[in-house]
Amino acid sequence: MLRKSSNRVIRGGAVLAAIVLALWAFTISGHEGVADFVRKLGQTAIHELAPDGITRAERETRFRALLLANFDLPRITRFVLGRYVRSATPEQMTEFATLYEDLMTITYARLFASYAGESFTVLREAGDPGSRYSLVLGQIGLPGGGAPIALDWQILTSDDGSHRVVDLKVEGISLAIAQRDEFTAVLDRNGGNIDALLDEIRARIDRVRAASGPD
Repeated sequence: MLRKSSNRVIRGGAVLAAIVLALWAFTISGHEGVADFVRKLGQTAIHELAPDGITRAERETRFRALLLANFDLPRITRFVLGRYVRSATPEQMTEFATLYEDLMTITYARLFASYAGESFTVLREAGDPGSRYSLVLGQIGLPGGGAPIALDWQILTSDDGSHRVVDLKVEGISLAIAQRDEFTAVLDRNGGNIDALLDEIRARIDRVRAASGPD
């Protein structure tokens, strides 16, 4: 049910690819507004990424760099594990963080090839002034017309003024919450066994790699 709902909201791989491309950026300087931070991410993505002939390995390298440079990955990793984070051993947490990074990298990197001219626009910043958390409202325009797709960014600003993405909402649905629900369902079915979830993520990584074909 979760996957069907997510697929309905995201409307296929081409839109996900637009999201991925909108996320790419060289490290953006801190001490700027969060709306400008997100806008530069999108502008740089569309300008720099969508070359023909890029290899799968290069896509994965670029996406991993984006993930590490612009996302608060440790915070997201703990969030998506949900209540089971309290029962995981340090070794399991380390393994989960590594596998989660790999899964996100190979899953979204393979969608780069689906980019078909979608545009990303920042609309406005929402939230309380002075709060460490901000919401930047944006949208993706489809080249064939039709209603744009809402893409909102939750940004955490650190004490040093730098910004990191902590969540994305597509048509109002949080991707972080969707992932947490999916992982929680796997753990619930297996009596909270963290190793069972790790095995499931490894298997999913293998399936995605197999579906991607040769480099």
